[in-house]
Amino acid sequence: MSSSQALVVTLDTLQSLARKLSLTSILRVAPKVGKALVCILFLLNIRSWPLVWHFRVFRPVYAIRLYHTWLRISGLVRSTAVKQKIEDQWLDSISPVGKHPLTMYVPYRSWASLDDSDFNGHLSNSSYPKILDSARFKAAVQMFPMFFRSGGWMALAATNFYFIREIPILSSYEIRSSLASWDQKWIYVMSRFVRKPSGKKKQKRIETKPISPEDSEVYSQTMSLRTPGPDGIPSNGTPAISDTPKINTTTEPDTQNALNAVAAGLVTEEPDGAILHTVAISQVCYKVGRITVPPSLVLGVNGFTGESGFSLSSPHPQWADAKNVMSIPNGGSPKKLKALFAGGWKDIPESERWWEQALGESVEAQRAKNLALIEGLRRGLENARSL
Repeated sequence: MSSSQALVVTLDTLQSLARKLSLTSILRVAPKVGKALVCILFLLNIRSWPLVWHFRVFRPVYAIRLYHTWLRISGLVRSTAVKQKIEDQWLDSISPVGKHPLTMYVPYRSWASLDDSDFNGHLSNSSYPKILDSARFKAAVQMFPMFFRSGGWMALAATNFYFIREIPILSSYEIRSSLASWDQKWIYVMSRFVRKPSGKKKQKRIETKPISPEDSEVYSQTMSLRTPGPDGIPSNGTPAISDTPKINTTTEPDTQNALNAVAAGLVTEEPDGAILHTVAISQVCYKVGRITVPPSLVLGVNGFTGESGFSLSSPHPQWADAKNVMSIPNGGSPKKLKALFAGGWKDIPESERWWEQALGESVEAQRAKNLALIEGLRRGLENARSL
């Protein structure tokens, strides 16, 4: 059969089908098809339904509270001392005792759904902050359970995104949240959006621009100053000279060089070969009521240490000091822990501050190095406002 004959047969078939389809049958089927399409569209956007964001963000809290409630119910027939001991052991088990504060990370797995993607076929830039809320909250719950137990909360001041490459639509990815650095008030949480290569596909190395001498010069100038935080509050905890933060103006190339230098220092290759897509830096602080709590104190209370070889079964020496404050079997209580966070730490001499001793000099050195990089990023963005 020639192509012309095949075309004639096809046209005849379509004409016969058109004769069989009456207007009445079309009107009868159209509502059903329309309802099916609406239901499919509704289901495809299930992750954007009302209250779904709240469930995804607070899911770690629901899980902990549910288990805590079950723990209390199962201990109704036990004595008070036994119940307190069981609860204390459970609280220890959910604390990161013996973990290094700069190497521990909390993974959060998700995928680029249709409602989170744009018409270009990849995860929309506007979706990153929404998804980061869940990852950041999960990390906070796993890293600082004792802080939240005492009534503390965390305030978010800013989030900066460094986009490296897009995440394709319908592909899975992982957000790895870790602590980058901190000062006397602010703590900086770094979240890396990564994807593992599928099958035997080799990972393409992420090529970052090396720090050139010109970048290093701008970078050193950027690091030499500490800029006030939001609302004129200095990040080092000391009073500001004036109420209005002063921002040194620079030219556009200088600002861009500073940002490139900072980005080159922050972005590193993932140890497991995962492909890095985006880096987000969140600036947050710890609060008890309206009182700001030093990050080092929160880290020490939750069991972090800079020394290696320690764990929950074999904790570092300073963990006993933390237990004496917050553990009921050890003579502590949540009320005493809250009082420590609310300003009681100021009454302890610097030579006896066990939370700083727990972190150690190695953590302090790395913290200061990372803080210089992050402050350079923040200052570069502040300078961009004056362009």
